[in-house]
Amino acid sequence: MDNIEKVRQEITAQSADALLISRPANLNYLLDFPDFEGLMVITADNQYLYTDGRFFAQIHALAPQFQIVDRAQITLDQFLSQQKLEHLIIEPDYLNVSTFRQINQPSRQIVDSSNLVEKIRMVKTPAEIQKVQAAAQIADQVFAQILNFIKPGVSELAVANEMEYLGKKLGASATSFATIVASGPRSAMPHGSATDKIINNHELVVLDFGFVYQGYDSDITRTVAVGSVSEQLQEIYQIVLQAQQATINQIQLGQPLKAIDAFAHDYIAQAGYGPEYMHGTGHSVGRECHEYPTLNAASIENLPANMTFTIEPGIYLPNQGGVRIEDDLYLDEKGQIHLLTNSSKDWLQL
Repeated sequence: MDNIEKVRQEITAQSADALLISRPANLNYLLDFPDFEGLMVITADNQYLYTDGRFFAQIHALAPQFQIVDRAQITLDQFLSQQKLEHLIIEPDYLNVSTFRQINQPSRQIVDSSNLVEKIRMVKTPAEIQKVQAAAQIADQVFAQILNFIKPGVSELAVANEMEYLGKKLGASATSFATIVASGPRSAMPHGSATDKIINNHELVVLDFGFVYQGYDSDITRTVAVGSVSEQLQEIYQIVLQAQQATINQIQLGQPLKAIDAFAHDYIAQAGYGPEYMHGTGHSVGRECHEYPTLNAASIENLPANMTFTIEPGIYLPNQGGVRIEDDLYLDEKGQIHLLTNSSKDWLQL
């Protein structure tokens, strides 16, 4: 069953007439070509792309199963009325106000998609897993190559730019997100994007990065020391490493994602650093770097087979430094754990 048919089954299960898809990552997932602009409308027996002439040739070539609706010739409201589509499922976070006002007519019933497509995206096909793995392998190679570049006197931005260059040279189309290079006290910022700060001796450096390969992302974090650092910073490195390894080792198919998160938090809390670990333990990764679902205390999903996701505990000491270690992985149908990122996690003092 292809992805469109999976979506169609969910539409039928909700007794709806159509799903309006506006989230870019969902459009790319179902179309399998990037940079499309417009809306997708899926009904019980058809599928449409509401767009303009810039994309007609691309649709004919790459997605001929879709009917084109020219938005220069008909409004979305007129099209929906013409097709007698009255019970609609929408993606409200990705639909602008003017479009919503246009379709929000008294005769229509409109409901939230509640991550309908995202839940289908959770479980990856073998081909999708291969693409995430290829993106992860690029990240591993970049990490191995960047270590010789990191030294006192080099700026965080210079490191980030070199990593992006290396990744693209290895076949990535883009970075998964703005590369995080956070050194010294800034490494205690969980999302400290690279700045012009100069890396100094006796500092930790957190590298959080990933690359896009054929539309799929990787996401990895490693922490290295430039010269010697304090015993406490060395201690929290070992705690985070042990927490990550213990968390991964206890993961099972069907396990509540919030239980995975709780295990990691409990481990670090028992080591005396509970308040210093203030974010979720991971997230799904695929068409987007941060996909639904997340692994945190509010997670409602259980772990399925073939969901590619991250495990990324951390400890952050204000004004001193922080440590985070992150890997991509999945469990197959037999429950076997497969690590997709394989960069060294040994204590590295450059």
